[in-house]
This record gives sequence, structure tokens and C-alpha cells, in this order.
Amino acid sequence: MSAARECRASKDFLRHIANRVIARNTAKIPLPVISDIRKALGRAEDKFKFSVFGGDPSRLVEYLDSSDFQDLVELLRAHQLEWVLTEILEELAREYEDSCPLVAERAKSAAEEIKRNPAERLKKEALDLDYIYRSLKVRGYKVEKSEEGYITLEEPGVNVRIRVADGVIEYQICRQGRAHSLEAVIAKVEKILEI
Repeated sequence: MSAARECRASKDFLRHIANRVIARNTAKIPLPVISDIRKALGRAEDKFKFSVFGGDPSRLVEYLDSSDFQDLVELLRAHQLEWVLTEILEELAREYEDSCPLVAERAKSAAEEIKRNPAERLKKEALDLDYIYRSLKVRGYKVEKSEEGYITLEEPGVNVRIRVADGVIEYQICRQGRAHSLEAVIAKVEKILEI
């Protein structure tokens, strides 16, 4: 029996679960973040076709395993609102437990991953190049990943190159500027050396 046949969910993830959890918590979530969550989930529904209305709810597993979902997790972590996503996932697991067990199990494990010991999780994730890339992107930086295993961040006047090696983050920061005298340049160099 295929996963689609095993999944007989009647409640739509976006409309009947996620939106209701968000609605219950609107007083605790800033409006721009609510808008970002809804946009992210709407894009995911379009991409993964997991709606009960003409789609396949079992494809929620694919979404929960995707970088699109990880981007949403990072967005909410940046605002210290990951509990909203945990609540949505726990509600999804309850609602789909009998009608779509595959999705329910993946939702439970995703919620547990989000709730895992923050210190342990942050230490592990902080040394993961994909996590660093997503975190910088969520914060609005222009970043690119190279095939050589580097991340480059370019902002006006500043270039940063980041890589993970031997369990540490190595970085190189280049600052561009202009000065009218050598003394001004030396003053900048000395400030940088103080860091």
C-alpha cells in the first residue's frame, strides 16, 4: 500500500491546523512574523502539494525534511518563536495520528528536534556550513556558498569569508574604506588589531 493511500487525512495542514494555532497565539507573535509564517507555509503548500484539497497530505513528510522547512525553523529561532512551530507540529501529530501515521511520526520527531537541548543543538548547528548559510540569509545578509566549502558575505564596505575546519569556524573579514592620510589608515589598522 502506498503512503498516499495510507494517508486519509481530512484536516488540511495549513487551513485547519497551522492557521488555527497561529490564530490562538496572535497576541504573542508580532504581525510581521505571522505574515512571514503564513507566506512560508503557503509557498510550501504550492511547492510540495500537501493540501487535502487536491493534493497529497503524505507529502508533508517531504516538506518537513526539506531546506524550506529548515528556513522556517531558522526564521522563528531568530525571533525566539520556535515554540509556535513546535505547537503546530504537535497539533499536526495529534490530528494525523490515526488518519496519516507517517506524517504524525515525522511531525513528532520534527517537534522533538526543535525542542532538543538548545545548548547542544546550537553547538552542533553552529559548526554546520548549511546552518551558518541559512542563519545569515535569514538575518538578511547577501551570502553565497562556494563549491570549495566557503560562505562569502558581501555588504557595502565589508567582505567576509567563512569556513568550518577542525571543529571551529574560520573567518576572514575585509573592510574597505578611504582615508586622507596614512595616519588615518594606521589608526584603522590599530583599531582592527585591538579586536
